[in-house]
Amino acid sequence: AVEPEGLVLPAVWQTNDRGSPIASLGVAGELGSTVAVAFADGGLQFLDLEGERITEKADMDVARVADGRFLQLQGTPVTVFPGITTGGDLSLYIHGGALTEPLPYPLDAGTDDMIEGLCSGAPTFERDGVMRIGFWTRGERRELKLGRLVEIGDNLILLLDEPAQAAADITACVLTDREDVAYSAPVIAATELTNRSKTYRFLLDDFGGYTLVTGDDEIEAFEVLDGITVRPPTRPTDMAGTGDARGGGYPGGVIVLAGTASTGAHTVTYIDPSKVTLEPFGYSVSPSSE
Repeated sequence: AVEPEGLVLPAVWQTNDRGSPIASLGVAGELGSTVAVAFADGGLQFLDLEGERITEKADMDVARVADGRFLQLQGTPVTVFPGITTGGDLSLYIHGGALTEPLPYPLDAGTDDMIEGLCSGAPTFERDGVMRIGFWTRGERRELKLGRLVEIGDNLILLLDEPAQAAADITACVLTDREDVAYSAPVIAATELTNRSKTYRFLLDDFGGYTLVTGDDEIEAFEVLDGITVRPPTRPTDMAGTGDARGGGYPGGVIVLAGTASTGAHTVTYIDPSKVTLEPFGYSVSPSSE
């Protein structure tokens, strides 16, 4: 085998065959460390960071999910993932307590248009409530609608903010405490990992190519290396991650990929990004990779 040049991140773990094509992934970090898996048939399942199931696959009519957050809801610790239904509506999917399957919680997104894609982020200010959500619709693919998920009484409500305009049709987005970024083709997924107060953004494109964007906005292509028994999909359908992974043994955080392996299995693959995130002085792009 030829040793790949440049940055290579190892694939270290993989679920068994989930039995059905996976459309979308979301990850919650910190105390709620969970992977949400949305299947192309509308099913939803929660896994832990060891690839083991937390819930059975449940038919939820879900089309896409974004990264989740751990929070206390009416005194109960829960993990909440935002998502889009197959009908194009915004919904939350809640897990925690004695729930054996995800609990759907519809949200009013203030639009009748079909919602096509979404992303989420941690609250930046007190007024941001429990989570920020960005989404775009079929009719306005160049407008990133932005909102804050807040608790009012016993309800979770989405309060809309001023939308952001994009130069091209949006295909992925990232909400950070510094900026809200919309990506267009060929990018299909973007995830940001913060570890030891340093932040790195990882992008996946439609051709199965990966890019790292450092905190200094340096850019480097990277590869994902097969593990001993782990075969990542050559063209993943989605990617998500967290810099604070509790469980599974990922001190540098974890990136997860969904897709069909060369064997035909529909799997979630776990990637170790610590070669980037655990660099003592912050990862910097090597001059030769420009």
